[in-house]
Amino acid sequence: MRVLSFAISCSLAVVTTACHHAAPPIGSVTASRQVISGAGFSQPENVVYDSVADVFLVSNMGRGDAAAHDNNGFISRVAPNGHVLSLRWIVGGEHGVNLDAPKGLAIRGDTLAVADLGAVHFFDRRNGAPLGSVAVSGLVLNDVAFAPDGSFWITDTGPDRSTSPPDTTKDLDAVWRVTRDHKVSAVARGLGLERPDGLVLVGNAALVTTFGGQKIERVSDRTSGWTTLATLPAGKLDGLRRLPDGSLLVTSWDAHTVWRLDPAHAIHPLLTDVKSPAGVAVDTRRHRLAVTSMQDNTLYLLPLSE
Repeated sequence: MRVLSFAISCSLAVVTTACHHAAPPIGSVTASRQVISGAGFSQPENVVYDSVADVFLVSNMGRGDAAAHDNNGFISRVAPNGHVLSLRWIVGGEHGVNLDAPKGLAIRGDTLAVADLGAVHFFDRRNGAPLGSVAVSGLVLNDVAFAPDGSFWITDTGPDRSTSPPDTTKDLDAVWRVTRDHKVSAVARGLGLERPDGLVLVGNAALVTTFGGQKIERVSDRTSGWTTLATLPAGKLDGLRRLPDGSLLVTSWDAHTVWRLDPAHAIHPLLTDVKSPAGVAVDTRRHRLAVTSMQDNTLYLLPLSE
């Protein structure tokens, strides 16, 4: 079994490698993983790979209530080798930036979109300068994805069912679409969506994970309602990314696992024993994965064989 070692120059981070003794499935993560902890992440919820700058961008919700408008969220820049280039690259409350509890991240051209409480904020992906915001009525705006025409889609994860019954008159889970001229409409809406979370776009449809369930749902702007694409072995599904071959990367809090769902819908575990695996991104240059552990304030990097 091959173990990778890394020389990391960030003085704050503690970087280790860990091995799984089970043989990895074909076409998935190998047996080694790199762990970046103690770097100062604060509830890292999502991660995206900027292929032009060759960096990972990590959204941090910050301390305290995730639903509070406290402007204490921030975005980190991390090199592909795990070195934290800038822990607080874009910071709520500084230089005209508003970031309360940033989650989903998406890049189109030189624009970085960040889903936050009640709005999607835009930044220059090169220097982090704020470029404006679009207000979106919703409870927990979570993931965001750009369509080829410049519109973007957003998941609204809705209320936590574990504390009290939701107000069915207003607290509805949703998938939103915002046109290039900032017209907002709900593509799908209802508690039956089971708290939509992770999001990828395929053609005219969105695939979404269900944090309140264990399904991946398909939502289209050309039909009403939604259909189930797949049911996973456990629930609290969070992050979602699509590989070039059509495979899906899915994270599950209940299973403490990152899965690859292949085009035939066979399920392959890629990373296990991870607390609250949230966001997942793919380094397309080195064929590596990045996974955030939100509750452990940790980032995992793993080689990906194809």
